[in-house]
Amino acid sequence: MNHLSLWELPVATLLAGPLSVRYIKSADRLAHCIGLRSLTNGLESFLPILESIEGDASEAWPVSPPMQQIVQESIGQNSAPVLLGVGLSGNGHWSSAVEAATSSSLKLDVACKNSKPASYLGSRYRAVGGIEIDFGTNEIKVFSSQESGENVVVVLSVQIGRVVIDERNRYLSIAPGSAPESLQTHRWCYEVAVRPSQVQQR
Repeated sequence: MNHLSLWELPVATLLAGPLSVRYIKSADRLAHCIGLRSLTNGLESFLPILESIEGDASEAWPVSPPMQQIVQESIGQNSAPVLLGVGLSGNGHWSSAVEAATSSSLKLDVACKNSKPASYLGSRYRAVGGIEIDFGTNEIKVFSSQESGENVVVVLSVQIGRVVIDERNRYLSIAPGSAPESLQTHRWCYEVAVRPSQVQQR
C-alpha cells in the first residue's frame, strides 16, 4: 500500500484522541491502518504508522485476519463505540473488536476458530516509520518523532499472545500464544498507545 491517499476515504474509522484506526476496501477484504491524526487550521491530517499486510483469496491462512465486514456498535454504560469485524478464509473463522481503551490508546482483540490445523495465525503490520525495541522497558516503539520541542512516541504492547519482529523489513506480527495447528478458538490482543504524558497538543 502506498500510504496516505489510500486512507483518505475509509469505510470505517475509530478515534482515540490523537490515534485513529481506518479501514479501507482491499480486494475481497478490509485492510486497516493505525495512525496519528491532528488538526491544523481546521483541516485534519493523518499520518500512517502501522499498516496491515493482507493476504489474498488463494491463501487458507493469510498473514492478517481476512476481515470482510466491519460494523460500529455501542457498548457499555457510556455507549462507547467499538468496531466489530468478521471474516472467513479456508478453514478459519475470524472476528475482531477494536475500541478506544483510553483517551490515547486503541485496543485490538482478535480471535480465530479453526476447523483444520492452521499453518499460521496472526496479524501482520508494516511499520511505516520503522521499529525500535527498548530492551530496558520491553517497549516496542513503532513511531518516534520530535516536533515543536515535544517528543511523540507511539508504543505497541501485547496483552494476549506474542510478537515477532522483523526489523530489517520493518514489519511485525502479533500471534496467539496457542499452537496454530490445534483446533480451538485462538486469541491475540494488543494495544497501540501514545504515551499520555507526551501526547502532542495542537
